[in-house]
Amino acid sequence: MRSSAARAYSLLFFFSGATGLVYELLWVRILYQTFGSTIQSITTVVAAYMGGLGLGAWLLGRKADRHPRPAALYGWLEIAIGAFGLASPFVLSLAHRVYIGTAGTLALGSAASVALRFGLAALVLLVPTTLMGGTLPALTKGFMGVERDRLQTSLGRLYALNTLGAVVGTALAGFFLIERVGIHASLYATAALNLTLGAAALALARPLEPSPAAPSPTARSSDRTRRVALTLLAVTAFASLLDEIAWTRVLVMVVGGSTYAFTLVLLVFLLGIGLGSAIVARRSPARPPPVADAALAQGITGAGAALLLAFFAALPLFVIRVFQHPGFDAIERLGLMGVAVGAVVLIPAVGMGLSFPLLADLAAPRDAARGADVGVAYALNTLGSIAGAVLTGFVLVVTLGTETTLRLGLVINGVAALVLAALAARGVAEGSAEHRALRLRVLAAGGLGSIALGAAFGASGWSSRLIDLGPTIYARDPMSPAALQGFLAHRGARQLAFREGWNATVSVWEGLTGRTLRVNGKVDASDQGDMDTQIMLGLAPAAARPEATSALVIGFGSGVTTRVLADVPGMQRVRVVEIEPAVLSMSGLFARVNDSVLRRPTVSAMVDDARSALQLRRDLFDVIVSEPSNPWVAGVATLYTPEFFRIVQSRLAPGGVFSQWVQLYQLPLPVVAGIVRNVRAVFPHVEVWFSSSLDLMILGSDRPLTYDRAWIGRLLAPGTGLGELSREWLGIDSVGDHFGRHLLDENGVAQLAERGTLTHRDDRPELEFVAARRFLDPEWDSHVFDSLMALEVRVGGHPGTSPVLLARAMTAPRVPSTVGPILMAAHRAQPDNPVWLARVARMRFAAGDTTFVDSVLPALLRSRHPEALLFAAALAGRRGDQRARVALLREVVARGGDTAEAEAGLAGAAAHAGDWRGTVTALRLALAGGPGSYRHPFPAGSLHDPLTGLALTGPPRLADSVLAVAAHAHPGWTTPYELRAAVALREGRCDDAVTQFQALTEFGIEVADAPDRLWHCRSGARR
Repeated sequence: MRSSAARAYSLLFFFSGATGLVYELLWVRILYQTFGSTIQSITTVVAAYMGGLGLGAWLLGRKADRHPRPAALYGWLEIAIGAFGLASPFVLSLAHRVYIGTAGTLALGSAASVALRFGLAALVLLVPTTLMGGTLPALTKGFMGVERDRLQTSLGRLYALNTLGAVVGTALAGFFLIERVGIHASLYATAALNLTLGAAALALARPLEPSPAAPSPTARSSDRTRRVALTLLAVTAFASLLDEIAWTRVLVMVVGGSTYAFTLVLLVFLLGIGLGSAIVARRSPARPPPVADAALAQGITGAGAALLLAFFAALPLFVIRVFQHPGFDAIERLGLMGVAVGAVVLIPAVGMGLSFPLLADLAAPRDAARGADVGVAYALNTLGSIAGAVLTGFVLVVTLGTETTLRLGLVINGVAALVLAALAARGVAEGSAEHRALRLRVLAAGGLGSIALGAAFGASGWSSRLIDLGPTIYARDPMSPAALQGFLAHRGARQLAFREGWNATVSVWEGLTGRTLRVNGKVDASDQGDMDTQIMLGLAPAAARPEATSALVIGFGSGVTTRVLADVPGMQRVRVVEIEPAVLSMSGLFARVNDSVLRRPTVSAMVDDARSALQLRRDLFDVIVSEPSNPWVAGVATLYTPEFFRIVQSRLAPGGVFSQWVQLYQLPLPVVAGIVRNVRAVFPHVEVWFSSSLDLMILGSDRPLTYDRAWIGRLLAPGTGLGELSREWLGIDSVGDHFGRHLLDENGVAQLAERGTLTHRDDRPELEFVAARRFLDPEWDSHVFDSLMALEVRVGGHPGTSPVLLARAMTAPRVPSTVGPILMAAHRAQPDNPVWLARVARMRFAAGDTTFVDSVLPALLRSRHPEALLFAAALAGRRGDQRARVALLREVVARGGDTAEAEAGLAGAAAHAGDWRGTVTALRLALAGGPGSYRHPFPAGSLHDPLTGLALTGPPRLADSVLAVAAHAHPGWTTPYELRAAVALREGRCDDAVTQFQALTEFGIEVADAPDRLWHCRSGARR
């Protein structure tokens, strides 16, 4: 092909690569809306897509050899791809209807459902992907003509250009088209570009020129080399997909799981492949068969991939520095996240890009220039990729873990490098010109392959503690060096469970603030800090739907919301839809708060994507609760579109109530308003409730939301499971207290919806991208909740229905309030209520206003209210009046106040006086009375000093017995372990001290002087 035509076709193929990735990303999104985004759906769609590419390469490569104008064939393929692109929305819509109709009607099981998904995906994607797969061998044939020696450079050039075009397509789709243009409009524009490319290719097409000379017979590949190359085309492609999936699992844990993170991984991966292939394109056709070069390429891949094991610990540090830098905005942070991804992916991806054209050249016979040989190479490469995607996603990561999976990839690359290096060196006479030409590359390939194997078997692994940090979420504030080390070590928390599931990595952690469930490093549920939200998500719709008998929960989390609905009087059926089975497996670790709800006969759980599950099952529910993760997490935003809400509506019984969780942190008011507008577009009657100033529950129904106070009284009845949960964690003592969390009525919702600027629907999922950028922003609007309250007031309503009920919901005893205006409003409404006066005094004291506190102290004491007395006792302690403090604390206990806080204070006084019996009695009562709930918080700070005094100077046996109780009652609190070690050392029980020190290491705490203390203990025992 003439140079001018070659340049023109090169440009066309570059754009073809861009359109191919745009199609893939758009079609895959549409199919996910039908099949769901579980690993089964993702893998079946990807396998069907790749299978079509391989089939096209194999079939159309042969046709290219018979075609007089292969470049024209390429043009017709582009036109056919464009034609399908225009028709693809209709075809995909038809597939959606077939899947929902068939799978729903036949009630297919898991395996049959997966088979149907694969069959439909293959049927839909077979035509376009087969056409796409034929473009590379067709155009390669057009470039090399009948000159076999040009296969390597032609294939390298075209593969590089097509892949670099795919980089552009990835960036366009991931950063612009899907959000700004929409899926269908982008499909039509991409199809138009394909038609243009095809027309241009046809206009430029010329017949093949005859060869100026016969193919050179000087450099022949042996049959053994060809067989090895054909095998490695599949095996190394398997390793490449294995690496890509494993890298993605790791990097999502470090840089966050937003849609931008996945785009960056794919973009850098393709960039490396394109650059590697571009290097091959510059290789001289006159050089001998590239066995040594292929060996070097595999060595680069393996050694480059091994860098992740060597330098993984540096990744979280880099991310922390980026997110703690005050001058970086969202775009700069995103760019630097790309640097982190590049550090992991780029070098090995370059090696992968080198490998394909080199191995394809080795695999092709050297006596003819055939597009069929390119097609066979591409087909084998694709088959290996399919196997890598299926086995890695379904088997390897789940059974072996990501780290071991990556090591398996290193073994494959290392062995491939050594095998190819041995082939390159075979039969080469030492000292010959060929030996001198190959020596450096063979040695380098062998050395790099050995490094890969050495790393696979000998490199130290990373800790699951380190990979589970969530640095982009929890390390944004500046830290001292000591604080940074504590964060990296998870100091004060221990990992109870860590499981790499099909769709996500799930872990459970335990610390002073209870247990937390992490999904991909992000806390998604807990047994303390999230309890108010987890309870309200179920309680709010249950209160609005009297006599509900069926409920569905999207997202299991800790299981608390499921338990709330299962505890509703008369509830006969509760179904849980959870996308990740590993989350369900953690349920037992939260049995204290979920009451082992999955064991109840009325509760069932299914593992599936919410969209798929709701579309396939036809039964109706009185209550549906959706509590997915944050919308910035990739894939979650699909549960906030009007289309999804219509699916939910179709599964609600008449008069049923839908409850949707929405975060207020990191989302500006117009985005929150846009979500509310989407709900209101489907449900005619919508209200907004809250659990805290950061979490909302949007309630929607086809009928006006009315509240039967008698029904709510039954829900909250003392002695019932739901009543006790609400009392302990929400502070609800009466039916009226429930309404303290009502934020917006229908009028307020209507006003809020008008402020929505978000266009978020299946075709244009703007929320997924906006939320991801807000997640990357260094600052977020913390006044959204205030704006919502002001909006309700503006339409004539009142948040919480009254100032007093709102304050009861928004403030807590013993905690200085951060919502001063709300607290002051309640105080003005009930000036004689000592609760509000005590909380105002505590707030003003925390702000340093002692004058105000002194002025109201007499009134607080006259009230004799336990909360007022407890504050007065704390004030007396700060001012050194221990006698008054003790007297006040005793009165708090006598009047039924906070036993835990009061007894902790009394224990401190007894320890100060050397009354160890009194200390132990008070400590036991404090430990029993403070489980860590809203109503009965755990007074860890007040307990520290009396426990320390008892452990260091009190009777050892008494101390150890109390500390054992403390460790059992609050196993995530590290103080008992530290002090039990001290008690054991006092008594010379060195082995028991070792046990406690070892327990502390589980919490990331290394006691610096522990070895010296143990040495002295053992030395004393020997004497």
